[in-house]
Amino acid sequence: MLRELAAWPSHNRFLQTVAIIVAAIAQIVTARLTVWLHVGQGVETRSLLATHPLVPLGPAFAIWGLIYAWMLVSAVWQALPDQRFNRALEGAGWNLAGIGAINALWQIWVPLNGFDWVSSLLVAIALVIGVGGLMRLRGDDLLSRADRLMVFAPLALVTGWLSIACVVNFTSELVAGGYDFNPVNAEVSAGFLVALIAFGGIMAYLSESLAYSAAVVWGLAWVALANLYRDHEPAMVTIALAGVAVIAVACLWSLTHHHEVEPMHMRRG
Repeated sequence: MLRELAAWPSHNRFLQTVAIIVAAIAQIVTARLTVWLHVGQGVETRSLLATHPLVPLGPAFAIWGLIYAWMLVSAVWQALPDQRFNRALEGAGWNLAGIGAINALWQIWVPLNGFDWVSSLLVAIALVIGVGGLMRLRGDDLLSRADRLMVFAPLALVTGWLSIACVVNFTSELVAGGYDFNPVNAEVSAGFLVALIAFGGIMAYLSESLAYSAAVVWGLAWVALANLYRDHEPAMVTIALAGVAVIAVACLWSLTHHHEVEPMHMRRG
């Protein structure tokens, strides 16, 4: 019995290691796969056809390059022998693998099928997985600097961007589907933007993560620029910039008022 328990972490970590590496590579390969294969419509084209005031300007999506690179470096790092019994990976390693796998699937699905309920569901599931991982790791003072840099930070960055992507994907689905409740109407987009800011502010406070907050601020800033130069909706500009301030304050407050959280080995479930 004791021998089986001792062997379990090693076997589990091997599977986890493979899953994280495969997912990290898969999301990079699939980013342009449908373009290379000349099938479907590129995500950029799909976004253009479903554009509305909540869609950030194109340069905003360059953050995916940083996310992919960081998650790939993290995947290589977590495969090192010293990380066999890593505390942070025990808490959120499968979350990183799950997000990478869903990203890869989304990048194939949307070019082939457009923004639909499946694409919205995929992003929502990835966001839930990311939030779950952050909540497990947040405030754990026993994590090393390397753990925070290689596990917590990339997870926080992608989860922050998924917070933006989840709302934008859903509103793009509404536009693409021609629903009456259409975010092309600035008032409708403004409502979703306020909801996004509220969620982002809560998460910025709870996660105690500069990386999470930076991703949300990045997205909101490009929403503001989109409405300044593309959609010409001053109300959206004002709300988005107010959101930047809200996220910044929530992040600063969380980092200067540390939450008391039980270490992972003392938590139930």
